[in-house]
Amino acid sequence: MFDGLDHVPWRDLTYAFRGEADMPSLLRALLDEATAAEAADGLLNELYHQGGAVCSAAVAALPYLVEAAGSPRVVCRGEVLECVGRLAYEAREASPRAVADGWTAAWDRAVPRLIALLDDPDPRVRRAVTSVLEEAVTHADTVVGALRDRWAAQDRVTRLDQVLTVGALTRFLTVATLPETLGWLRGLLGDPDEQLRFAATLALREALPGRPTATEPVLTALSGDLSAWSGSERFSGAPELTVWWALSRLDRDADAQEEICLALLGHADPGRRTGALRTAANLLSFSRRHGRLLPALRERAGDPDAENRVRALHLLAAHAEPGGPDADLFAAHLDDPARTGRSPAAADVALWGLAWSGDERCLPALAEQVGRDRPGYPLHSSHTGKTSGYPLWSPGLHQVLRPCARWAPALLPAILRRLRPDMEEDLGRTLLQTLQAWGAAAAPAAPGVARLLDGRLRHWAADTLGAIGVGAASAAPALRRLLDAPGDGLSRPYARDAAAVAVPWAYWRVTGDPGPALRALVPRLGDAHAHTVTRRLADLGPHASASVPTLRLLARALEPWTAVEAAHALAAITGDTAESGHVLFRPVADLLEGTAHPVAGAAARYLAEVTELPSGYVATIEAVLADDRRHSWDAGWAAIHDDIELRAVLR
Repeated sequence: MFDGLDHVPWRDLTYAFRGEADMPSLLRALLDEATAAEAADGLLNELYHQGGAVCSAAVAALPYLVEAAGSPRVVCRGEVLECVGRLAYEAREASPRAVADGWTAAWDRAVPRLIALLDDPDPRVRRAVTSVLEEAVTHADTVVGALRDRWAAQDRVTRLDQVLTVGALTRFLTVATLPETLGWLRGLLGDPDEQLRFAATLALREALPGRPTATEPVLTALSGDLSAWSGSERFSGAPELTVWWALSRLDRDADAQEEICLALLGHADPGRRTGALRTAANLLSFSRRHGRLLPALRERAGDPDAENRVRALHLLAAHAEPGGPDADLFAAHLDDPARTGRSPAAADVALWGLAWSGDERCLPALAEQVGRDRPGYPLHSSHTGKTSGYPLWSPGLHQVLRPCARWAPALLPAILRRLRPDMEEDLGRTLLQTLQAWGAAAAPAAPGVARLLDGRLRHWAADTLGAIGVGAASAAPALRRLLDAPGDGLSRPYARDAAAVAVPWAYWRVTGDPGPALRALVPRLGDAHAHTVTRRLADLGPHASASVPTLRLLARALEPWTAVEAAHALAAITGDTAESGHVLFRPVADLLEGTAHPVAGAAARYLAEVTELPSGYVATIEAVLADDRRHSWDAGWAAIHDDIELRAVLR
């Protein structure tokens, strides 16, 4: 085996990782049962690592990997084929510049050898190579013909995998092969095997993506015996993951997904219910059209399975808003200890939902959360941007507390007990962010916040005092003392820079004296984080009129935050929205194109301050409100909550 292996100039080639491995030794180690698994991992790391490109070493190694995959002497042939499949996938998906010369020719030579493995005695190898051959799109006619020719000789699980591979390759077939292949797939819809009918339905979904999905075969299969998928290369796992995987393949037919979800949410198997809940979460985080799922989620909040209760409560809490319909349901779960994996406890999720519902029954538990050494919520915000799943994490503690300003008298004692100069920095930042969001309602906390001005939390404390405004007048002497050197004593450059802006701005908000703020803010308008400076400058209104020319330039910036904050500052300073309104409007208009920028919420709030909007703006806003897509750039609970908040502002 491996003829010519030692004549390849391995040291002159590029690698996906460090390129320090001895490639001939790694490949030969596949022949030793004791070292094969470790060698396969090493090859995957050196040749693929995190993907994104195909290195020249992968081109040179491909024939040897295929040779190893065909040898019964190699005990980890499936892992070797996985490496081949990943490389072939990257060669299709990566930029042509990222694919090393010679890959196409090497792949063309490998495909016939891979097709020959469809006759291997080991069914696991047949399934693994079937998965790899899905990447052979330029040989689609040949591969589909080979799969169909061997159909009768395959075991049940391999047949399921091969049907799905045929479905994935149909869009690459020529007219000589496509009609017959589609007819063959349609014929399988009448097969007595419910799982085979299911696989054929998914395959036809791939082949004809514009057609509505027949839900009966999918629902029957997912409700029935899923053991046929055990050992599948496509999927082999718990029923929960099988349901999730299968329904995710219907991502272009949300109505079919919803119908199947509703049926499986009542299934006797908790795993099927979990898979349906995961799918429901995905549907609800991308569209508002699926309101029929909410009553079913309320039923699942009483699910005997702990994970399902947490998932259902999590989705309902993400929908919570003042006066919402689920306050009693949340209150009933305040003592529910259920949790799953790293997800939050059901009681913490219920508390979050109750707080956002505006129900005062949350107060004792919220005060207890603040008093904990480690609260049940993160001390930071988590953002992923749009993903295909629904991350099961909770809002940060400050996000849970943000809408609770009207209960400040009840919660401030618990917060003030924690505010000490030597407190943990993350907790201090979180509590100060909460008070900042409460604004004037947090005025009784001003003396306690002012004591933090001498420590590492200085800029957070100053921001909080500024948000409180004149109600924090008692902090004016402490702020005045810091005006000459607001960053003194702070070790981190970011903290010094933030304090240099926050302290004079807070002094303006507390005393009404604009001088220190203007001297600190105006020279920083061109900084890398100019939008945070600009936001504060807008507070000074006409006092900042000398900055109007600079703000006009910043309002033309390509960076959205810079442009929006500058446009808002122009309107606040000049009182005229004519020249800047279009900048504020742009992120809102982009929502109609399906593009949700993080700045859209701020832009909408600034637009809401304009007394009269042009009729064209109003028409677009009405169209945005009529659009059922979630207007959020984020995933998970934030996709739902941000959309609800944004729509309230736009209305």
